[in-house]
Formats: sequence, C-alpha cells, structure tokens
Amino acid sequence: MDIKELRDQIDVIDDELVKLYLKRMDTVAKIAEKKSDEGSSVNDGKREKEIVYRITKDLNDDFKIYVKELYSAIFTTSKAYQTVAINRTSETAEKLKKIYEAGQEKFPVSATVAVQGVLGSNSYAAATKLFPISDITFVKSFEGVFNAVAKGLCEYGILPIENSTAGSVNEVYDLMKKYDFHIVKAVRIKINHCLAGVKGAKKSDIKTVVSHAQALYQCGDYLKEMKVATVAAENTATAAKELAAKNDETVAVLCSEECAELYGLDILDRSVQDNSSNYTRFICIGKKLQVFEGSNKISVMTSLQHEPGSLNKTLARFAALGLDLTKIESRPISGSSFEFMFYFDFDGNVFDRKIISLIAELENSSDKFGFLGSYQEII
Repeated sequence: MDIKELRDQIDVIDDELVKLYLKRMDTVAKIAEKKSDEGSSVNDGKREKEIVYRITKDLNDDFKIYVKELYSAIFTTSKAYQTVAINRTSETAEKLKKIYEAGQEKFPVSATVAVQGVLGSNSYAAATKLFPISDITFVKSFEGVFNAVAKGLCEYGILPIENSTAGSVNEVYDLMKKYDFHIVKAVRIKINHCLAGVKGAKKSDIKTVVSHAQALYQCGDYLKEMKVATVAAENTATAAKELAAKNDETVAVLCSEECAELYGLDILDRSVQDNSSNYTRFICIGKKLQVFEGSNKISVMTSLQHEPGSLNKTLARFAALGLDLTKIESRPISGSSFEFMFYFDFDGNVFDRKIISLIAELENSSDKFGFLGSYQEII
C-alpha cells in the first residue's frame, strides 16, 4: 500500500476512535452526576492508576508508555468535562458568586495607598497612575506595605511583582503567601534608568553606583563597562535621596530622570538599562476580595501533590478548558521538604461557570490554595 492508502486506513480508525471517545465521555457525564450527588472530588488518582495498569499489563513494553500518555490526555479532558458538568463550589466560589450577584463597581479614582520607598520611586509612579488622587504613605519595606494595609492605615498597597529583565520579585510572592490579601488591579510601568550624580560630578570620577538590586541587575552590562563597585539600596529613589544628602562626587545612583531632578542630581547618562523594553509590573493589593469592572486576569496559588506529573496534570486542566496561562511561578514552602507553592496567572472572566468550577476544584483538592484576585492590568 502507498502512503495515501495507509492514511485512509488511519482515517477510518480515527473515526472509530472518536465514536468510542464520545461514548466514553457520555459515561463520564453520568459519573459526574454521581460525584455531584456524593460531593466527591473530580480527581481520583487511584482509579486512574488502576485503569492504566489494567489496559497495559498485557502490552509489549515498547507500547506501555505510549498508551499511558494517551490515557493521561483522556483523563485530563474527562476531568475538565466533569469540572464544568458538576458545577463544583467552594468557599472562594461562593464569595465570587455573591460579588457577581451584587454587581461590580468601578475602580476608585482616589484612595489611601502604602508604597515602599520615598517620593520619586517607581512604586510611587505606579501608585499615581492607578490612583490619580491619592494619599500616599511611604514605608521602608515590602512587608511594611502589607502591614500598613493589615492595620487599616491604608486601603491599598502598591508592590512590584515582576520585571521584564530581572524576573519575578520573589519576596513579594512569599509575602502574598503569608498575608491573606487580594490583587485588585495591576499596572505596567516603563522603566528608564539614568545614571545620576551630585552637582558637578563627572562620570569618569564615579567609583560606586548605588541602587535597588533589581535596577543594578537591569543595568548589569552597563555597570561592567564602567568597572565600578555596586551597592544595593532599599529603593532607587531612596538611593537618590541619600546621595543628595551626602554630596559625594565619587558615587552615582541609578534612578528615573524625574527622581534625579526631584533630588537635585545631575544626569550623567540616560537610558542605561541593558534592555530598552524594560517594564515592571506592579500589583495593587487590598484586604477585601473585590472584583472591579473590566477585570480579565486571574491569579491563584496552590500546592500540588509531591509526585511525578502533578504539575503537568494541573497545566493540562487549564489547557483542556481553553484557558491561557500567562505566568507560572514556584516558591518553596517554608518548613517543608522540597515542596513548592505554585502561582498561576491566566486570562478569563472569573464569573464564567467553567472558571468558577475550576477554582472550586483547585481549592477543594489542596489545603494550601489561595485565590489572589481577579483584576485588570493596565499599560
């Protein structure tokens, strides 16, 4: 037979496979009804292992792994189908349903806001972009932002979560796990670093450059060419403010041009970041779970079973529901042995039935699940 004839045979086989698959999914729907009545979980790892063992025990070893992979895909689509069919609920799912019933509000124009650093920082720029009218409180650390919101001193807090060059801000991810807060909005800020020194300073005289660790990383190649020592500071604006007070002509800082002008520093060089497309994502956090108008991004965190393939199975569930995962982050769980908390960002309407069902299923299957928020990200 030539290749066309062989492909014709494949087509016939595929047609039969689809018929059997649909017949299987019809039975899966009936099982979903039973699970819904019993309140049992969609996940049944024991049952999956029993099926794979039964159908592969008499196969040649060369085919066992292929069949196992085939059924992993079948199990994933079956569970996705069941998740929607069961319409599972959980504590978070019920909260989201109440928000939907009450109606969404517009994001506020003004608020009291906690920001790490001092006047002129990038966090300050993010805060003013999110809240055109705001009463800003500056704190020394990222945890200070959380504490200000926790104590009711501020309604919201602004924190950097990710940079396009330097990557994730791990400390903020860890704090999101520690505090039961929610993301209510996000914003991307274009980061343009300049090299700034005190009045009269020359670039050739600079021996040390001070800035936030992320800024130093973002300008790593530039600093290597300068052959200078680097010192990490709490914040780019804090570094600028302290240099202005010390008036040391051998020290320069990396900060925004607006920040340099604010503290009376001379700009020695402009746009010194290694990547011209240098952006930082900032999140706005609050104590209360709020979903404002226009929210189209969702963030959750959850621990996964410490076994091979657990992450792949979770990712496959998102894919089976047609959800676009935009970010995955993992952080070790303190006090555990090689266990990790996974953070997922994905696009979608949080009030969509299939998404609420997925959130409920994730929450019910983990004692470390956290719904971080549904929000809009502006650019």
